[in-house]
Amino acid sequence: MWFTKKSNTQKSNPQPEPIAPSATPEAAPTSNHAVDWLRANVSRISRDHVAPGDIDIRAHLLDSGYVDSLSAIELLAGIERQFGVRIQEVDIVGRLCTIEALAREIDVRANGAAR
Repeated sequence: MWFTKKSNTQKSNPQPEPIAPSATPEAAPTSNHAVDWLRANVSRISRDHVAPGDIDIRAHLLDSGYVDSLSAIELLAGIERQFGVRIQEVDIVGRLCTIEALAREIDVRANGAAR
């Protein structure tokens, strides 16, 4: 099942705590609205197997098991409906593979600076 936690690897290889986006100098600030919306929808798409507050915004969406290829398409369709921003499917496995990156891209494109 793709929503189970990897207890053995996480215990032996602890992950660092996420840093707030404003504390990271190289990251542009992201909209809390976009981050909150993305967290809530990833949780909904996962059929609430993971609570919105438990989602690491810097974790790879597919590698972490938050979404699979089909639910990634559902998430991208929701982004387009909610924000009017079309993101290519290939981008979610590449440069926009985290909630943080998606939120930043939504902010950039929603403000008229589309790439």
